[in-house]
Amino acid sequence: MQHKRHDVSADGLPALKRWSLRFIDEDWDDRYRGALRESNLSTLRAAMMIAIGLNLIFVPQDFFFYPENAVTIALWRGIGMTLLFVVLLAASYRPFWRTRWPALLMVMVIGYTVFQAVANVYGGHFQPVDHGFILMVFIIYAMLPFFYIQAVNAALLCTALYLGITIWGGWPHADLQQVSYSIVLILASNLIGFVALRRMELLRRRGFASNELVAEERARVRELLDRILPASVATRLREGETRVVERLADVTVLFADIEGFTSMASECQPEETLDTLSDAFDRFDKLVVQHGVEKIKTIGDAYMVAAGAPAGSKADARQAAALSLDMIRVVRDLKRPDGSALHIRIGVARGPIIAGVVGDSRFLYDLWGDAVNTASRMETTGAADRIQVTREVVDALEGLYDFEPRGEVEVKGKGRMPTWWLTGPCATSAAAE
Repeated sequence: MQHKRHDVSADGLPALKRWSLRFIDEDWDDRYRGALRESNLSTLRAAMMIAIGLNLIFVPQDFFFYPENAVTIALWRGIGMTLLFVVLLAASYRPFWRTRWPALLMVMVIGYTVFQAVANVYGGHFQPVDHGFILMVFIIYAMLPFFYIQAVNAALLCTALYLGITIWGGWPHADLQQVSYSIVLILASNLIGFVALRRMELLRRRGFASNELVAEERARVRELLDRILPASVATRLREGETRVVERLADVTVLFADIEGFTSMASECQPEETLDTLSDAFDRFDKLVVQHGVEKIKTIGDAYMVAAGAPAGSKADARQAAALSLDMIRVVRDLKRPDGSALHIRIGVARGPIIAGVVGDSRFLYDLWGDAVNTASRMETTGAADRIQVTREVVDALEGLYDFEPRGEVEVKGKGRMPTWWLTGPCATSAAAE
């Protein structure tokens, strides 16, 4: 019986707590808040700049709305409130406030609430219902970059401060019916703002989670693509190319095959065979990375490598030769499941090839050409723990590596052709160092 995960919702997105709308998974919540923190800081600064501009625009209107003490109120708005906003804006650029900017925003809305309430009481035109404050309530819920709970707390605190100051300051001259109407209207504004904010927060968090999951899935696809294709080829496919094919003039192809693998597979348990093969190929993979060549594919127990492909590769026959010698070396440390020594044959050829991506669903990067076929034949006609190469490889590595002539070998599809054993780097060459 499968148990439902409480941290994942029915649609596969991270689940949210019912009231706080925080992600149940704390890691998700930290990621969400971290992602918004920088963008919210920019929004905070923009909000403060807008507040400074609007505050200065409202200064002339104070003489109309507040017939008594108009000069004092206008001065407080024009100088006091503007100075407060400027100080808060400047503070937001200090490193200390980069993660504490909600406190600056809270000071801004509380400061403006207190000013608006005091101006309403002492401005000579007392009205418990201040449409400017109701507008600010909606701004807190819908526009200021508070996090969800912070926005709710800020709106409720400002509402309590505004009602407390206006009712206390206007008492006993305040009309009880008017006061009751004001309270209901302001609380209704909070309720409407809260519902809208809750819906926006829900959509915002779900959108964030969806984008993060899509990004993670894209990263996994990118990683998978980079595992099965050369990096440059994977990049071309991601950038929109639908057909990747190229003709390369000089590529060194290497085939390695485990000696006696077929008989070993029939005599040993499947798990033992797989472990032996995986151990060998894991070591080969590390050597491929070390020498800067490209692993093309594995076919059964055969391991195929190219130096000089795809286009742009800086590897050549030298890297292929060094790799083949290292492959022989690491296999000496491996054993068959029965405890006997493990052996490999390696064949190397060089020449022009065609390379490209084959398939649509299970695609792979592959090579075609005479050099590929010849390298495969060099491996199959080779000997255990030896590296058989063609004349083209010998010519490319002359003076760098030592070779032992083998003589002519019958090669399927090509007839008899001379081959050589690669024995190691020349004692005086850079490859020996």
